[in-house]
Parts: sequence; structure tokens; C-alpha cells
Amino acid sequence: MDLKYIALQLCTCTWIEIMTCIGITSYLLYLHNFRLAVITLIVFAPLIAFHFAITKLSKIEDCGMVRCRRIVPY
Repeated sequence: MDLKYIALQLCTCTWIEIMTCIGITSYLLYLHNFRLAVITLIVFAPLIAFHFAITKLSKIEDCGMVRCRRIVPY
């Protein structure tokens, strides 16, 4: 398990947005404000989907047409 890779992933824009969405939605549900919780999910969903799509596309571009070789430290 590569802790540096995991820490880097958790600090990316996408994960920060996901945690913010979960926090805001959870707090609104705690306050029993269901409409605002749904609006929060609707606002954050396209943004998170966009970031996942861009991340996937950038990984494909990094690899090129051939299969990537991942170097695993022993």
C-alpha cells in the first residue's frame, strides 16, 4: 500500500469536493432541511462527475495508445 499515493488522492480537488458535499448534505439532513440537501446534491453532482471524467481522460492520455506499465516497488 502506497501511503503517499493515497494521501495525494485525498488532497485532490475531487475528493475535497466529495467530502464538502457529504458534510453539507449530512448537516442539512441533520437539520431536517431535505429540500436544501437535495439541491446541494444536484449542484455538486455535475461538478464531481466532471472531475472524475477529466481524471479518467488525463490517465488515458498519460498512457497513450499502449498499455501502461506500473512500476511496483518491492
